[in-house]
Amino acid sequence: MNRPSPSLSRGPAPARSSDQALSALGVDPDSIGIYPREILAMFRRRWRWMIAPIVLGLLAAGIAVALRKPVYQSAATLLIDSPQIPTSLIASPLTDIADERIAKIRQQIVSRDSLAGLIRGNDLYPDKRTRIDFPGLLDVMRGDIGVDLVGADQARGGGSTIAFTLSFKYPDALKARNVTEQLTRMFLVEDKRFRTEQATGTASFLESRSEELRRQLRDLEDKRRSVEAHYAGALPSSVALSAQSSSALRAEVSRTDAETQGLVQQNGLLAARQQELRQAPPSGADGVRRAEDRLAQLLAVHSDVFPDVVAARAELERQKALQSHLPPAGTNLIETEIAAGRQRIGVLASRRAELVHTMADLDQRAAQAPQAAYELNMIEREYDNIKRQYDSLREKQLEAQVAANLQSEDKGERFTVVDQPSLPLQPLGLKPAILLALGIAGGAAVGLCMILGFELLSGTIHGADTLARTMQVPSFGVVPLVTEESRFSRLADETLTRLRAYLPGLSTEVNR
Repeated sequence: MNRPSPSLSRGPAPARSSDQALSALGVDPDSIGIYPREILAMFRRRWRWMIAPIVLGLLAAGIAVALRKPVYQSAATLLIDSPQIPTSLIASPLTDIADERIAKIRQQIVSRDSLAGLIRGNDLYPDKRTRIDFPGLLDVMRGDIGVDLVGADQARGGGSTIAFTLSFKYPDALKARNVTEQLTRMFLVEDKRFRTEQATGTASFLESRSEELRRQLRDLEDKRRSVEAHYAGALPSSVALSAQSSSALRAEVSRTDAETQGLVQQNGLLAARQQELRQAPPSGADGVRRAEDRLAQLLAVHSDVFPDVVAARAELERQKALQSHLPPAGTNLIETEIAAGRQRIGVLASRRAELVHTMADLDQRAAQAPQAAYELNMIEREYDNIKRQYDSLREKQLEAQVAANLQSEDKGERFTVVDQPSLPLQPLGLKPAILLALGIAGGAAVGLCMILGFELLSGTIHGADTLARTMQVPSFGVVPLVTEESRFSRLADETLTRLRAYLPGLSTEVNR
């Protein structure tokens, strides 16, 4: 049956209405080369082309519904509970944010050993074990395990994490719940182990660091004592005393020199006196000389036996005897004083040498005072720095130990289960009715694309509006276009006739 094209039954007047409609929508008709009325005419002419794609889409959706295996998801919600003791009193040893801690624990949960134990313990994926290798099976299970974080500010999609949802997908709803319960317990156990190990490790590290600083302090104390012993007398605290001692020693040296000079002068005088005494005649020599002169005078006049001569000779002997028994005239005493003076001079010289040596030692130590002060200042500065570090570290160590005790007693920041894993009642995915509706909509979209593609690629002018716009002249009339009905159109008519026979309520009106 031949049908005139309804798109060629209008004059040029509707072109202006189409231009006005497109202009009202902000679209230039010249830019698209086709008008909405002509597009509707295309669909009216070839609406039967949509039947086959719709049927195919419906069939594909039905096959997908029939072949789809139900997958159930069980989920549990875990809350990141705050510490029972305020962090203003006890600092938390958990330096990681919640997201990082959850990610680390998840990596522990989805490790090869953990997943292998879950697969064997729950007899998971029996049909896939024969088709894929074990590493691939582990990857499948990792994909079925989900961890969704819940932020404090969900409206803006940000904020710190306050909770998270742990889920597992599996075709068996009961096994999905059981595995989710096991994963939840593993998460709680790993969280406690992670918190305890981190807190204990922090306390152990701080303790070892404190012991190392304590050892450094002891070494610095030994080094300071060694420097003080090496620079004894040259230390800053001893410099003033050394200066006073040096002044006193110099004064004593001056006194020693003065005393030595006096002794030297005294010995000189004694030596001169001794020389004078040695040059003077001895005591009693005048009596002997007079006795000898008397005897000589008498011998010149008288004989030896003359009584006066005998008496004079006896007097001479007596005078000689007296002279021989007289002590030396002061020479020995002067020599004794001179010897004592020399001995005192020797003692003073020895004392002066000692004083000079002591002053030289004090001067040397005074010269070493800047070096001693520098070394002691360096040691004291390093000691003070390490002491401050040690005090701060010791305080942190005590806090870390208390925090470790709190973590072991589950009084610190921890995960708590808010919603227990539930038994899923509905499988995941779209419902069958929605899936069938999507199949129909997809088939209709394919049919529309086929109609538009055929009409636009055929190279024909689809209406009087396009013809008038192309020729730039108005049309005087419209000649109907009669085309032979295609085989596809006849097949569509027969299909529609059969559908009307089975479905009496179907509308029988067809625009031809």
